[in-house]
Amino acid sequence: MFCVIVFAAAESATTGNGMSPDLGKKEAPPKIRPVEPDTDLTGYYTCTGEEAGGKKYSGVVSLVKKNEVYLISWVVGGGSTFSGIAIRQGNNLAASWSVNTEKGLVRGVNLYRIEAAKDGPRLVGRWASVPGTGVQQTETLSFLKKMEVEKD
Repeated sequence: MFCVIVFAAAESATTGNGMSPDLGKKEAPPKIRPVEPDTDLTGYYTCTGEEAGGKKYSGVVSLVKKNEVYLISWVVGGGSTFSGIAIRQGNNLAASWSVNTEKGLVRGVNLYRIEAAKDGPRLVGRWASVPGTGVQQTETLSFLKKMEVEKD
């Protein structure tokens, strides 16, 4: 009989029914509006992010669709330039990049969730690099304006 009562009390607490009204309640995740699957992401974006150690950065990113892939370039901080290639699958965009530094070649990868925002797509994601800290950092790209691209 004791085990049944303890189990019932524990179940009641974790489901939010009964003893403590605050236990077991979870806040609803924010509503994310996905963009249409055929939305072309080509354009200029503002970029905000955080490096290892909490240092914030900002810059501008350009995305240009070329057939089934995107060419992506970042200009951040005091003019550091990164460039790479990205592929889209549904509402995700994965990008790889590299940059030569005085310490050698740094390679990285970014993964974004594509969301619909008021003025255009917003890409919310994370990134990591090698060499690096082995920790994922955050980055958000907010649509700035459409880019006119010449057709090949």
